[in-house]
Amino acid sequence: MSNGDEIAKKNKLLEARREKLLRWKSQKAKQDAIKAKTVATTIKEQNSNVEKTEEEVLANRRDKLQAWKLKKRKETTSEEPEQVLIKPKKVKKNKKKKLSFDIDYQEPNNNTIPLFRPPVSNNNEIENEDKSALPDTVMRTEADALDDFMSKLNQQEEKNDPKSNQLSTSDILDGNEENNGEDVSLTDDIDEKQAAHYKKIAKMKQLKKVTEVKYNISELEPFQKQFYVEQEDVRKMTTEQVEELRLDLDNLIIKGKDCPNPVTRWSQLGLSTSLMNMITNSLNFKQLTPIQSQALPAIMSGRDVIGISKTGSGKTISYLLPLIRHIKAQRNLAPGETGPLGLILAPTRELAQQIYEETIKFIGKDKDLSCVCCTGGSELKEQIRILKRGVKILVATPGRFIDLLTLNMGKLVNTRRVTFVVIDEADRLFDMGFEPQITQIMKSIRPDKQCVLFSATFPNKLRSFAVRVLHKPLSITVNSSNMVNENIEQSFVVCDSSTEKFGVLLSILSNQTNNVTSNAQNDESTDEQSDEKTIIFVASQQICDFVEKQLVRNGFEIFSIHAGKQYQERISNLESFKKIKNSILLCTEVMSRGLNVPEVSLVIIYNAIKTFAQYVHTTGRTARGVNHGKAISILEPDEIAAAYILTKAMHKQLDTQPIQQVTKLRAMSKEFEDGMKNGKYMLSTGFGGKGLDNLDSKREQKELKERKQYENVSGENVTKKEQIKDVDNNTNDASDEEIIIPKLEYTIIKEENPDGSIIYSANVNINDLPQLVRWETSKNTTLSFVKNETGCSITNKGRYYPPGQGPVTEKDPPKLYLLIEGKEEKDIILGINLLEEKLKEGMKKVEYQTIKSHKF
Repeated sequence: MSNGDEIAKKNKLLEARREKLLRWKSQKAKQDAIKAKTVATTIKEQNSNVEKTEEEVLANRRDKLQAWKLKKRKETTSEEPEQVLIKPKKVKKNKKKKLSFDIDYQEPNNNTIPLFRPPVSNNNEIENEDKSALPDTVMRTEADALDDFMSKLNQQEEKNDPKSNQLSTSDILDGNEENNGEDVSLTDDIDEKQAAHYKKIAKMKQLKKVTEVKYNISELEPFQKQFYVEQEDVRKMTTEQVEELRLDLDNLIIKGKDCPNPVTRWSQLGLSTSLMNMITNSLNFKQLTPIQSQALPAIMSGRDVIGISKTGSGKTISYLLPLIRHIKAQRNLAPGETGPLGLILAPTRELAQQIYEETIKFIGKDKDLSCVCCTGGSELKEQIRILKRGVKILVATPGRFIDLLTLNMGKLVNTRRVTFVVIDEADRLFDMGFEPQITQIMKSIRPDKQCVLFSATFPNKLRSFAVRVLHKPLSITVNSSNMVNENIEQSFVVCDSSTEKFGVLLSILSNQTNNVTSNAQNDESTDEQSDEKTIIFVASQQICDFVEKQLVRNGFEIFSIHAGKQYQERISNLESFKKIKNSILLCTEVMSRGLNVPEVSLVIIYNAIKTFAQYVHTTGRTARGVNHGKAISILEPDEIAAAYILTKAMHKQLDTQPIQQVTKLRAMSKEFEDGMKNGKYMLSTGFGGKGLDNLDSKREQKELKERKQYENVSGENVTKKEQIKDVDNNTNDASDEEIIIPKLEYTIIKEENPDGSIIYSANVNINDLPQLVRWETSKNTTLSFVKNETGCSITNKGRYYPPGQGPVTEKDPPKLYLLIEGKEEKDIILGINLLEEKLKEGMKKVEYQTIKSHKF
C-alpha cells in the first residue's frame, strides 16, 4: 500500500471520530438542559410549598386567636351590653413589642379607623358563634389592628432574623392561649429550652462534687512503703533504754504497736549525701528535734502516723524527707499522666506557700522531682499548665484541689497515682469547716495509701476521722503535759480601759525598737545586724484596720494581713515582713498557724484569746526551732476567760510576774472558774477546750466524797471504776481532770466467709450498765449515729436480766448486748469508741439525777 492510501485511510478514521464526538456533545447538552429544567422546577415547587406552609401556619394561628377573641367578647357582652371600641395602642420602637389594648366605654364616632371585615375563618368554633351579639365595629377594628401589628412585626423581624419572627409571634399567641387553657402545644419548645437550661445549671452545681472511686486493690499498681533500715546500735537498744531516751526527748508518748526506736543522729536515717549536706550545712540542723527523732523512722517504715508536737518543732521536715524518699522510689509518670504522687493539704494559702518553699529547698536541682502549689486567689491557668506537664508533689488547700479534680469532668488531675498524703494542721482544717472537702478527697484516693497527720493540738473530734482514714496509725505526742514551747517567755498586762491598752501596746513597741537599736549599736563590729521581728495579733479585720491607722500615726511602719485583703496584697506584705529587718506584722488569727519566720522574737496578743489551742498556736509564732522569744498578752478586766487560760498556761511562770498583775489575773481567773461551777460561763471548745467537762469532773469528784461520807445510805455499793485519762484529747489543759466511766466489756471476733471475704464482729455487753446509761447507749439515735460514722451494722441482741440473774439453760437468750459487724477491724474499734462517748453522756445523766434527788 502506498503512502497516499494510508493517509486517506487515517483521514477517514479521524473524520468518523469527530462526527461521533459531535453527536455525543449534542446529546450531552440536551440531557444537561433537561436536568437543569427539572431542578429548577423542583426548587420552585419546594419554595412554593414552604411559602404555603408558612402561610398556613400563620393563618392557623390567626384563626385560633380570632376564636379566642370572639369567645372572650361574647362573655364580656353578656355581662356588659354596651358597645366597646378597642383602639390599638401605639408601640414604642425601643421596647419589646406587646399586643395590648385600651378599652373606652363610649359610642363609636365617625372618625374611627376605616373598617375592614376579615375573611371568614375555617375554624368551626367561629362559624358556630353568634356574631350578632357583637357590633361589626368591634370585630373590624380588632381584626384591622391585629393585621397591622402582625404585618409590621413580620416586616421588621424578617430583616433581622427570620427565626426571631416565629419566636416573637409564638410568644404572643402562647401568652393569650395559655391563660384560657385552650392550647398549650405552642409552649412545648419554650418548656424544653427552660428544662434544658435548668438541667445545665444542675449539672454545673454537681461539677464541684468529687465522686467516690471504688478501687480494686488487686488491680492497683503496687508501690513501696518501707525505706527505713534500722541501724545496729538503734536496734540493740533495750526497752529500758528506749523508754529513757523517749523521756529525755521531751517526754515522747507513743500509742500503737511495733513503733520503731527513736534515733538521735541524722546519719542513722540512711539519707543520701546530698540531703545530709543540705540538712547539716545549708539548713544548719545539727540535731534532730524530739518529733523528728521518732516520726522520721516511723514514717520511713511505711506506717501511718499522727504527729502531735509544739509549734516550731520541725514537723514539716518530719514528713518532707520521707515524702521525697517515697516518691523517688515510685515509677515515673508515663506520657499522659498528670500525677501527683504525693499530696500535701494545708488549711491556709500562706501555710501552703511556705510548705511549697520548703519542698523546693529539699528538691533543689533534682529534675526527677517536680512540685506545684495550688491555692485559691492565685492564677488557675498557670497551675493547669504546670499540671498538664505532670507533677509529682502537689501542695494545695482543699478547696482549690477540689476545683482541679472537677475541671474537665475530672480528666485534668487523677488521684489514681497518689500514694502519700500529708494533712498538715489537721485540727485547723476541721475547725475551718474543711471536713466535707477532705472526706471527698480521701474517698477518691486509693485505700492502701500512706497517710500522716500533723498538728500542735489534736482534739477529740479528729479521732473518729483519723480512725476512718488512717490504717493502724502510730500516735506520737511530744510533751503532752505542757504544749507551750519552753523557749517562750510568757508575760501579760491587765489594763483598766481600752485607751490604757493601746498605750501599753505603744510602750511595748517602743521598748522593742529601743532594744533593737541598742543591739545594732553593739553589733556594729559584726558584719550582720540582728533582726528581731514583731507580730501583733488582733481579733477581727475591723480592729486590724483601726490599730494599723493608729500605729501609723504614731510613726510605726506596719505590714497588715487579714482575710479581707486581696491575695496579692497579703503575699506582698508577708514577703516585705520577711525581708525587712526589725519589721512589724499586724494580723488576725489567719496567720496563727504555720507561719515560720525564725527572726520573730516578740508576739503581742492584743485581743484576748478564747481557747487554749489558740494561745498555743499564737505564741508559737516565736521561738522557732532553737531560738528564744517573748509572748505578751494584753487583757482588760472583763476578759476573764482569757485570764483563766493564761493562769493554766503560765502556772510555772507566774512567780516571775509583778505581784499586783498576778493578783488581778488570779482574781479574774477565779471569777471565771466560779462561774463555770455555777454553769454561768463555759470555756469555748472551738479548738478542743474541755468546757463543761471540767465542771462535770469536779461534780463527780465531789459526789464521790459525799458518798463516802454518808457511807452509802441507799445501800448501793460503790463499784470500783476504772479511771481513764483522755490522752487523745490534747487540748493542753494544764489541769489533769479525770473522767470516771464504766469499762465496756467486748470481744472482737474474726470470721471468714465461704467466698473468702473477712467479717469482723464484736459483742458489747450492756446488760449490767445502769438503766440511764443502758438507755443512752442502746437508743435508736445512738445506733444510727454509730452506723453513719463507721458504716458498720449494729443491733440489739439478747434480753435484759436484773442484777444477780442470767440465762439458766442454753436455750435461754443471752444477756443484753450490742452486736457490731463490719468489714474492717478499725471500724469496729471506732464504733466501740463512739459508744464509750455515749456511755460517758449516760453517766453524766446518772450523776445529775443523783444530785437532783439528793440520794447518796
